[in-house]
Amino acid sequence: MLVLCATSQNLLAGLWHAGKLQGSQTFNNDDAGHAAFADFLLQYPAKPVYLIADAVEEDYRLESVPHTTGTAKHELITRKLNQFYRGLEYRTAHFINRAQDKRKDDRYLFVALNNADFLQNWVKVIKSANAQLVGVYLLPMLSQVLVKQLKLMAPHILLCERLSSGLRQTYLHNGRLRMSRLVPNVPAAASQLAYFYLVEVEKTRLYLISQRFITQDTQLNLVLASIDGSTQHISQGISQEQDIACTDLNLSQITKSLNLPANLIAQMPELLHMQLLASGHVVDNMAPEALTKTYDFSKLKSAIKVATSVLGVLGLLVAAGIFYQGYTYQTAFNDAAQDTVLQQRRYDDAAKNFPETTISAEDLKVAVELDKTIAAYPKSPRRMMQVVSRALEQVPEVQLDRLRWVLTNDINVKDEDKLITLSVSTLSATANQATDPTKLNELAFVTAQISGFTGDYRSALNSVHKFSEKLKADQNVAAVEVLQEPVNVSSFVNLQGSTTDEQAVQTQPALFKLKVILKAPANLQVAGVKQP
Repeated sequence: MLVLCATSQNLLAGLWHAGKLQGSQTFNNDDAGHAAFADFLLQYPAKPVYLIADAVEEDYRLESVPHTTGTAKHELITRKLNQFYRGLEYRTAHFINRAQDKRKDDRYLFVALNNADFLQNWVKVIKSANAQLVGVYLLPMLSQVLVKQLKLMAPHILLCERLSSGLRQTYLHNGRLRMSRLVPNVPAAASQLAYFYLVEVEKTRLYLISQRFITQDTQLNLVLASIDGSTQHISQGISQEQDIACTDLNLSQITKSLNLPANLIAQMPELLHMQLLASGHVVDNMAPEALTKTYDFSKLKSAIKVATSVLGVLGLLVAAGIFYQGYTYQTAFNDAAQDTVLQQRRYDDAAKNFPETTISAEDLKVAVELDKTIAAYPKSPRRMMQVVSRALEQVPEVQLDRLRWVLTNDINVKDEDKLITLSVSTLSATANQATDPTKLNELAFVTAQISGFTGDYRSALNSVHKFSEKLKADQNVAAVEVLQEPVNVSSFVNLQGSTTDEQAVQTQPALFKLKVILKAPANLQVAGVKQP
């Protein structure tokens, strides 16, 4: 950054990088100095510029205003500035504190440059070079920062600094700036210097009394700042003459902490204030908005660039995340596809050993739907199916074609009747009105045939009889009735057919039908004891 300090005679320019002074240059307030300064600015087109004004004609006014915030506060301060300094270009309001009375008004120090002619030529050069002017700052404001850095705690302090422009006297109340006065003509002779300090301090004290900043009895603490301790004899003389508490302040320690060469501070004392500003101690800006538009626009561009960079980085991160997620999904998909192929191969290998079946997918679907329907009944056909299955295992030549399971109160129901079986809701109503649905009779109509039948009806009848007996032997069966045998043995049946049609006789199935009635669950064996 570039930090400038303008006086009525010259302009001191310093280049700072990372808060450390890199170099300085002085320009006289004439045409040659203005041209040299313009060439100097062209070397640093992107550097922000901070301008310090060290003027003689300064005005300070202490005023209390009602406490407000936001837009109302801005409008109130602007109205006060127009009231005090209408027509002045460089002005500002410095907040001091808030009153402790009932109203709790805000106290402001309104500051302005009554004559800024010495500043205009430098500002004109800055504008023509299109430099980024951050603001214009009053040097006494940085003297206030210096007092805070030195931790001077006296309630009434009069800081005397010998600068290139003259003797600067700054009055601070409780560490806050109240007024400042610059005396340009300082005698060079050491013999006259003590008397000069004595006279000017007395003038300032009388001015403070007249402005009611202090009273005659106020204990004023006079601080004489120097880099080499040359003001020690002056402070002793003033203390003896006017009975004022004087402090001789040696600035060598603070300049060393700020990495400033002591010889440069002795030649250009303003570098200390410029260093404070470069270190980040920015005070109230007196420049109008028109002068800082270039810097504000540069900040806006920088903010846009930063936001664009951040959004770009975020976009790259999001894109990388999406790419990684897609890669992960693709990898998982490939693994799943390979696993599917592997499982399919394993299934195909295992399916080679599966028994052949003629059951189609539609039949399996019907079986599943029937299973869901059967599950809604209060009783399951499982027991009936188990009974028939055990009998089929003992008589393997019997092949089951059809099994109709019926849950009813009428054990004489016939298979040919158009019987409407009870639904779940009907069974519930019957249970509420008469009997428990779980106590209904459970019967089945079994239609089967003799597998491998070659026309031996006697063998077929024996198989049917054997199958019937196996069913009756089951403890769950109450009765078994043969409804139809594989051949009609009645002597009244007419014989039909041709003996030459041997193939038709051989392929005619030996069908038969049984009616099986199960016992009620209460009639089964309990604890291994057969019920009578």
